[in-house]
Amino acid sequence: MNAAIRAVVRATLRLGGQPYAIHEGWAGAVAGGVAIRALTWDDVGGILHMGGTVLGAARCPEFRTREGLRAAARNLVQHGIDRLIVIGGDGSLRGTEEFRDEWPSLLEELHEEGAITAGQRQAHRALTVAGLVGSIDNDMAGTDMTIGADTALHRILEAIDALRSTAASHQRTFVVEVMGRHCGYLALMAAVAGAADAVLIPEDPPAPDWPDALVSRLRASREAGLRDLIVVVAEGATDSTGRPISSHEVGEVVTEGLGGEGARVTILGHVQRGGRPSAYDRWMPTLLGYAAVQQVLHGTDIPAQVVGVRNNRLVPLPLATLVRDTTAVKTSVEQGDFAAAGAARGRSFSGLSEIVAELCAPPRMPGRLADPRGAAYPPTPTRAPRRIAVLHAGGVAPGMNTAVRTLVRSTSVTGDVVLGVRGSVPGLVAGRVAALDWADLGDWVGRAGAELGTRRIVPDPDQAAQIAETLVREGIDALVMVGGIEAYRTAAVLHQARVAHPALAIPMVCVPATIDNNLPGAELSIGADTALNTITAALDKIRMSASATQRCFVVETMGGPCGYLAMMSGLAAGAERVYLPEEDIGIADLADDAERMTRTFEQGRQLWLAIRGEQASEHYSAELMTRIFEKEGGDLFDVRQIGLGHVQTGGEPTPFDRLLATRLARAALAHIDHELTTGEASTCYVGEVNGQERFTPITQLAEDLEPMVDRPRSQWWLDLRSIGSVVSDRHASSPVVGVPVTDGS
Repeated sequence: MNAAIRAVVRATLRLGGQPYAIHEGWAGAVAGGVAIRALTWDDVGGILHMGGTVLGAARCPEFRTREGLRAAARNLVQHGIDRLIVIGGDGSLRGTEEFRDEWPSLLEELHEEGAITAGQRQAHRALTVAGLVGSIDNDMAGTDMTIGADTALHRILEAIDALRSTAASHQRTFVVEVMGRHCGYLALMAAVAGAADAVLIPEDPPAPDWPDALVSRLRASREAGLRDLIVVVAEGATDSTGRPISSHEVGEVVTEGLGGEGARVTILGHVQRGGRPSAYDRWMPTLLGYAAVQQVLHGTDIPAQVVGVRNNRLVPLPLATLVRDTTAVKTSVEQGDFAAAGAARGRSFSGLSEIVAELCAPPRMPGRLADPRGAAYPPTPTRAPRRIAVLHAGGVAPGMNTAVRTLVRSTSVTGDVVLGVRGSVPGLVAGRVAALDWADLGDWVGRAGAELGTRRIVPDPDQAAQIAETLVREGIDALVMVGGIEAYRTAAVLHQARVAHPALAIPMVCVPATIDNNLPGAELSIGADTALNTITAALDKIRMSASATQRCFVVETMGGPCGYLAMMSGLAAGAERVYLPEEDIGIADLADDAERMTRTFEQGRQLWLAIRGEQASEHYSAELMTRIFEKEGGDLFDVRQIGLGHVQTGGEPTPFDRLLATRLARAALAHIDHELTTGEASTCYVGEVNGQERFTPITQLAEDLEPMVDRPRSQWWLDLRSIGSVVSDRHASSPVVGVPVTDGS
């Protein structure tokens, strides 16, 4: 929420308006006085990294009364306020809509009783409202993500990962309860990203005999070799008859059913709401806050709007429609229409809810015709099991292991086999190929690095012949390459070599995995979100280190020829200046930055944060920039150069990267299944573009890349590049521009 508050305040100031804070929610509006105060630029400095909300929040029964509504309206009008941005959940936004509808009559009553003048009533005859949804439950229909949900998933996954090591050590089962009274988003995503063995959510309730099915499933997983078992329960879980299912009841069922093996129940509670916000919960609310300001300044004659998110794009959504649709989802759950409720949660939710049972299911074993949840396994294929090889190529990216695990989990219920190629392309040339065991990959979902190994090597034509021999010898039917641009170029070489080596004519799919986020056909690559969070955490520490002195930091990020990491970390950390490879840097730019930097330090600035993409300029290195700023600053401020280096490639993958890896690996498998069924054998790369899976022929690779540069010709995030300076540096000369907002189609 603080990122949104900061953006609202600073965008308002840059657009010539006066922002006000209303503390403690509607209670502050009703109370007035010191609860409503004007804000300055510096009032919202240093809050990006803070959890919670600096404005405070409180329930206000008085706001539900006519007297309370009149008091709130009077206090707003007396401050000259008739444009309102509300950041909250379903209840807050619902109250806002009612307040807006009643505004004209409230002002009429206030005028009649002499609380406001005729001039005030006329000047503020309409209340213009924009809403931003802040809810960790992600329970608002119409928007993909609400402010806070990504951070809550971070907290949940940190807990599940920690519990898993204990569970494995002691061969124990943990039942983890997460928030979600009416919405199972957190539970479902945590179950997929945390490799849970079962999940219970309101939108997909089990039959009344769920205890037997659950115990059977967990016992089968234990027999298949798993030492650690995790069951995730949403706090609002019920069975199909509507009877509540508590985490303690699940713990008792598991303890009794597994022969006295004690299940441990962990209720995460309000820890899910706390802590530092994730990188996403900084840069996206920054865009949302900026767009909301534009909405209330330029949309005075339209109904109240909520600025939502769909496929990483901002969309204006009628507040009344969102409130109605959100209520309808709850009604669908109460009436037992679970399919409608799941569909209303959005594409990501409905897609993962369809496959979570498969990802949680123990492997198909001889004589087992149904998975222990009660659903039948797919019919036993009359064909021989398909043999699908997977390898990594390019630099390491967090989430690579998740993709491999998803392939193994998904094929285990169909009876197919996934072969792991050790050592990347050289390993495929040498034939270092072996089947991957279901149980051995139990904790790969959260492992850092790439267990199969990866290299930045592209095969030459001679090696293509050796790879063809490996495919024949191992009976490989399809190949999945998870990695960066080297994986794509490897696929191109093998595709071109098909004429000389017919054994290479098998389905091949490249899955994008690189922190650089520089691959065509995909808006986001596996690993980029983890790197972005690592950078943001480092920048937080750098910012705090400048609290005792005046200092400029020049921080260099990775990313190669793509400025995604530099750009988005700048938004997430509030950097004053970002230097991108996509933009030309000249001496005039550096001179202007040095002059502005010096002037603002003279006015009392403590910190200037400049972020440079590692290939931002061939001539102006981070060292040279540091020396220029040092020379211009003299004794006024210090300048420090920091290169974050390979720390950006490490760390356990974030929830987003785990979920993205799961979706893309599943998409690759579905494509391979279609091709093998129809007898086709294409070579392509998969990605998500505008929320849809897209498969692009490898022959289009050269056309999709910029000439002589390993980055896509079109990059969606570049449209956001001027927003950072608008909300981070009051003296920036960047034009005040609009945030791209789609029509939601």
